[in-house]
Amino acid sequence: MTRGRLLLSVIAIGVAAAVFYPRACSDVEVEAIVVEGGRVTVTNKTGTDWSDVEVWLNDHYRGQLRSLVAGQRLDIPIRTFVAGYGQNFDPRKQAPYGVEVTAKASDGTPVRLTWGQGRRR
Repeated sequence: MTRGRLLLSVIAIGVAAAVFYPRACSDVEVEAIVVEGGRVTVTNKTGTDWSDVEVWLNDHYRGQLRSLVAGQRLDIPIRTFVAGYGQNFDPRKQAPYGVEVTAKASDGTPVRLTWGQGRRR
């Protein structure tokens, strides 16, 4: 490799690093609840662990988890949400319009997060 090509390669790598590094390492704010790609993603952004976690989709479809550690992310495929009589959520027949997450923090205080309309009671 000639000096000219070597110098050009080093410059190209430097420019690529300058362009892509800030985006990859930036502090991107993660939403607590994200619904996309056939999944519901719940992130525990608090400093405490949660127990008895329930994720409600469209009022009557539910997913459960025993605990969610501080900073942990939970991905739930939409098809795995189940209604009271055992029906699974069918994304071909309906669309997600609301998610509600309920849990207990490690100190016993209730946790409630919503996305969209949440859950009607």
